[in-house]
Amino acid sequence: MKDKISIILPIFNVGDHLRGGIDSLVNQTIGNENLEIIMVNDCSTDGSDKIIDEYDEKYECCKAIHHEKNSGAAYTPRNTGIEACTGDYIMFLDPDDRYTLDAVETLYHAVKANDAQMAFGRFRRIFEYGGKVQKSYSPYMDNIERAYPDETFETENFIKVPDFLWDNVVERLLYGKTLEVTYPRDKPLDTIKVDNIEQEPDLLKMHPSIWSKIFRRDLIMDNDIRFQPFVSGDDLAFYIETLIHSKGIVFLNDFMCYDYYIRDLPDDKSITNNVNVRLLDELMESYIYSRQCTEGFSKEVQNATVNPHLLHWTYTWKNSEFTVEENKLLLSKVNRLKEIHQTDRKTKWLLSSMTTAIEAKIKTSRE
Repeated sequence: MKDKISIILPIFNVGDHLRGGIDSLVNQTIGNENLEIIMVNDCSTDGSDKIIDEYDEKYECCKAIHHEKNSGAAYTPRNTGIEACTGDYIMFLDPDDRYTLDAVETLYHAVKANDAQMAFGRFRRIFEYGGKVQKSYSPYMDNIERAYPDETFETENFIKVPDFLWDNVVERLLYGKTLEVTYPRDKPLDTIKVDNIEQEPDLLKMHPSIWSKIFRRDLIMDNDIRFQPFVSGDDLAFYIETLIHSKGIVFLNDFMCYDYYIRDLPDDKSITNNVNVRLLDELMESYIYSRQCTEGFSKEVQNATVNPHLLHWTYTWKNSEFTVEENKLLLSKVNRLKEIHQTDRKTKWLLSSMTTAIEAKIKTSRE
């Protein structure tokens, strides 16, 4: 194998989880000699800097980079890693998660064998303190163990319709639980291969999960794709840009390549699990940015880019407390998206439902 695969880790105060994440890379079946592990420390204060220096010294494939100033979010260290890496292919790992041991090898062979610019698989969402495991959402039937329930939005019924209507009508309209109309799907699909995203817009509906993907270097470099400055949603914007520019996409519907750990204890939360107005503000900014990237594409691509993710945003907003001024800010951002994303009736209905809900909250708070 002549190709080199660069794997980039943004690191900030993950000392308790860090060794497990890096070990899942240095023990990959593809072999260390084929890897370049770029560990970018964003001014950690918990000893993470010493841990990555240790790996840098122990393994030839590991390289530690230390920022002089903390950036406050993952996008800057990820971009630092892109600029520093030399691999023919690029991957990402959040250091508190884990790759399955054959993840890199399987994804590399998928993208290489199909002469594609990106390939990706599924992941397990692990609630490590609650003992619950879900398989990531896919619009395709699969052969993955039924022990894993689907990652769904059943709890995100923000318009308070009966559960039956939400699960079988509303959610299906907005998200798309069954997609058996694009081509015959009377049996599970283990591999989806397309030349471009217009051939399969439903791929846009999935979790952005940049860490379950491998990208050919020229896809990122030739199109000048970088992580946008959003504390939340930088991964979505990156994912959208890679999909719409990619010449050749492979999705391994039956392959679990990643364990995504949900850190949700009060004293051990990741940045994106701490809900505040900045998180939802910048998440909406990422939707606006992503939607602007799809100008000139089909209505199907434009809708799949944004609509499913709005359910998550609205559910998070609904279950959080904001001041009147904060809600006014969020309302202004939703209205900005509304101005550029009037594609069809259900999209208009969805956005109008969101603005109506926020306006009602503002009015109630004043009374």
